[in-house]
Amino acid sequence: MKAHKAVLAVVAAAAMMLAGCSSGSSSSTSSSGSGKEIEAYFFMTTGSPVYETMKELAAEYQDQTGTKVNISIDTSNYESNLKVRMASGNLPDVFATHGWSVMRYSQFLEPLTDQSWAQYVNTALDSSMRDSNGDLYALPIEYTITGINANFDVLEKAGIDPDSINTWDDFNKVLAAVKAQGITPIVVGGKDQSPAGNLANFIAAGAFTDSEISTIEDGTFDPSVWQKNVLDMVNDWAEAGYFNPDYSSASTDDMALQIAQGEAAFSFAQPTLLTTALTYNEDANIGFIPIPSAIGDRYLVGGEGVNSYGVAKNSDVKEEALDFLNFLAQPENAKKLAEANGTYSGLTNVDVDLGKIQSSFDKWVKPGELETKPFFDRAYLPNGMWSTIISTTDSVITQQATPADAAEQMKTEFDTLYGQQDN
Repeated sequence: MKAHKAVLAVVAAAAMMLAGCSSGSSSSTSSSGSGKEIEAYFFMTTGSPVYETMKELAAEYQDQTGTKVNISIDTSNYESNLKVRMASGNLPDVFATHGWSVMRYSQFLEPLTDQSWAQYVNTALDSSMRDSNGDLYALPIEYTITGINANFDVLEKAGIDPDSINTWDDFNKVLAAVKAQGITPIVVGGKDQSPAGNLANFIAAGAFTDSEISTIEDGTFDPSVWQKNVLDMVNDWAEAGYFNPDYSSASTDDMALQIAQGEAAFSFAQPTLLTTALTYNEDANIGFIPIPSAIGDRYLVGGEGVNSYGVAKNSDVKEEALDFLNFLAQPENAKKLAEANGTYSGLTNVDVDLGKIQSSFDKWVKPGELETKPFFDRAYLPNGMWSTIISTTDSVITQQATPADAAEQMKTEFDTLYGQQDN
């Protein structure tokens, strides 16, 4: 897998260089000689359904308009490539903002607030995708929103009504009941690392008071608060044996497989994990439940998804790039992309059928009664903290660090990165 990702990175970088050479001028023509070219850079993997769908739509767009869309993709080096291009002032004409359209890229993006499709952006995304002036900078093809992934047959076997889980105390009792059945309560993939980060991020989203969040935003990170609100709970679960025994070797696909086969009850992961689980067992009775809060009501976590696309402010083909986004925002096209990715749409005029997991969206998302909290690191921590959330949470899960020591590592990195924000 690492070798495969390395090859993808090289191919993507090469594609970017070639595309950049051809799309930098408004007089550039497509291979058919019928129009201009757009360079598009997306966070996707080769062979993924969403990539194949995007290629089909790009070809259809070229047939309709004569404008060619040169697509390049990457995952492992996506952010670092964009950082280099931001520094050089040579961003792709269209690119995935992967959760950071406002906080990281807004100064480089064309405001999209007045686009015809903007009226349909789900208002639940306002807190993560609009700036203080209410401006929007990306088209949310994907609305990442979820709770705690669950196998409902496992819960039924343990005598649990999932709707009865309102607090963390309730959740902890369920974990004990599941373990008593000889089933893993929580599956986390340590091999891929990011699942450990998701675990902490999901908990943190609803664990801090307004006062505690204000302190962080003002540049003061109290490690004892992070320990109390996040890592102590993770440590309690580790000590109780609630995580999968193969944590260190388990991948994200292994997480999906264990949820699909009823070998685990819960996972803290993006909703795409459920769609992957259904490829292993199409009859799996799975979905998600709201996340308990230590300070208030249950909530969902979400925000701008990986497949949200912006237009570079200084693009030489800005008009064409905006038109391409309008094409992707057409309900029939946005539907194809969202369903290929297995996620909810960020546009309210797009009806997405997510199969078996649709019932969870209909129950918890569609009514709009539960608050959707933003991913904690994106909303409140300086850029670059994600890797530290992963490593510190991992160290607690594996019991290689105490919650106090791991929280101190978070503070050290926070202080460093916070001080660099204005540099």
